[in-house]
Amino acid sequence: MEGKPALGDIRGSHALGHTRMATESRVTTLGSHPFSTGLDVCLVHNGSLSNHNDLRRKLRREGLEFHTENDTEVAAGYLTWRLREGDSLHDALMHCLEDLDGFYTFAIGTADGFAVFRDPIACKPAVMAETDDWVAMSSEFRAIAVLPGAETARIWEPAPATPYIWEGARV
Repeated sequence: MEGKPALGDIRGSHALGHTRMATESRVTTLGSHPFSTGLDVCLVHNGSLSNHNDLRRKLRREGLEFHTENDTEVAAGYLTWRLREGDSLHDALMHCLEDLDGFYTFAIGTADGFAVFRDPIACKPAVMAETDDWVAMSSEFRAIAVLPGAETARIWEPAPATPYIWEGARV
């Protein structure tokens, strides 16, 4: 990206951003987060999936396309596939527990909302904050501390294997 982004020109109800240390793929703009693999589904991920190559092959047989070797793109594709098959976002996230091997904290954006989900061990850091006006998630509190109203926000660590979903007007 050249220059400074014109964030004031962007319209929407929510945003996902992520800075990552690549462990499963090369550091390129193609491997940058968030990954969007379906209409109105995007995902950022802190962690590592050990079965992403097998899952990528399975999802390709289901008609999904992938453009990188990144495990995060596979996780996003998996959620796109589950939603396409009729799962609710909650159910799609719960299926991650059965089908994704590894450790992860996901932040997911959809047309209708925002979700956070961690694997059963929850070894990757995560902190949540919520006010009447916004919801935020980060791996470090200092990213949340600078948000307007953070001093009065409800702050917590999201529990393992528990979907946190905000949809509709709240997002």
